[in-house]
Amino acid sequence: MSMRMLAIGLTFVQTIVMTRVFGSEVFGLLSIALSISALAVLLLSFGLDQVLMREIARIGKSRVVFSQRWQDLWRLIIKRVLPITLVVTIVGAILVTTTSFAGPYQLTLLATFLLLPIILFRKYIESICLGTKQVVLSITGSQIIYPILMILAGFYIWYAGIKPDATSVSFTYAFAAIGSLIASVLLITATLKEIRSKTQKIDKERSENADLLESPGEKALFKSGLHFSLVSLGFVLGQHIDVLMMGVLSTPENVALVRIAARVAEMAGLIRAIILLQYRPQIAEAYGNSDKKKLQQHATIMVKLFTISGIPITLGFWIFAEEVMMVFGSEFIAGAWAMRIYIAGVLVTLLFGPGNAMLAMTENEGTASRIVLSSLLIQVLLNIVLIPWAGPIGCASANFIAMCFIAIASRFLLVKKLGVEPSLIVILKKTPTKYRF
Repeated sequence: MSMRMLAIGLTFVQTIVMTRVFGSEVFGLLSIALSISALAVLLLSFGLDQVLMREIARIGKSRVVFSQRWQDLWRLIIKRVLPITLVVTIVGAILVTTTSFAGPYQLTLLATFLLLPIILFRKYIESICLGTKQVVLSITGSQIIYPILMILAGFYIWYAGIKPDATSVSFTYAFAAIGSLIASVLLITATLKEIRSKTQKIDKERSENADLLESPGEKALFKSGLHFSLVSLGFVLGQHIDVLMMGVLSTPENVALVRIAARVAEMAGLIRAIILLQYRPQIAEAYGNSDKKKLQQHATIMVKLFTISGIPITLGFWIFAEEVMMVFGSEFIAGAWAMRIYIAGVLVTLLFGPGNAMLAMTENEGTASRIVLSSLLIQVLLNIVLIPWAGPIGCASANFIAMCFIAIASRFLLVKKLGVEPSLIVILKKTPTKYRF
């Protein structure tokens, strides 16, 4: 728990330092780049990092290297993910440097494209950590080392008197991304050696090892990965689509307001994200073992943790919205009500529990992805209508409605398909849940 709180605190401090050192306009330029990077990495991973994590958790790190699924997954990563990522990196870098379509975002977008392989590599490393249930290691690179390096670079820019512009903020981002990857690699080296070592002898003819020979094939694994990618993409897009659409329909200053408002809400929900990181492999393991009781226990524990940790944080941010936004600079106070609406969306997802994540980890990733994509369509359509009319508040309102749709639909379909109750209702009701598999 201490590492989780440290991650939340560092994220908060990082955002403060970035806005204070670079100001709202330059921070808006960085925000667009970070949003595009987050979306590009999710698309380029094809969700195979999540499939990798699930298979390690299901089979076990001492046996997974003998699995046919493991071998098929790595063939997919080498044949599809790696070459496509390199092509996107090269083409994107050429486009932003030789054309004028990027406008004021040229330098930050160039950094984004050049760093795509770095961020994607780190993502796969963290998924392996998750699969081996090393939650602390899985968040150390992206949520501990990365914000620390961003903070240090920001202070250096300020102390050395370097001009806070698109160039310096791009170098700051590159420094933190590369440094966090190096740290992640160093931290996971021992685990990778343990997974890859074949000192343990496995008799594949024995019935308990029959699962090692099973594989739906590369095509089916790729399809499963795409569903995972769509689920993750939908959630990330829920926040980043706002920034991107504000960039198209409004000004860099309003982009910065939305970015900060959404970022604060993200910090309020970060404890939820970290709890999900811990329990995802356990959900996959319980489902793989057909342990219905354990699955419900995981859901109950998670929604209790969401409620206990989330309600005080969200209420605090709601009540002191102006004061919180003031921390980032006086120009950000105008985004206080937008922040409140984002916070309300986070609260709804906390109270309805981990429905979508549980669908994804119990071989219902197709259902989970359809829910998320439907919510994304709702959000995009509402953004088109509400941003020109109400600016950041309209943008936040679209996000709130989309988050409510995901939370309610995921809870309903999880109960319908598996008989598992993921929401606050499980704490309030007295009758036991009926399991269906």
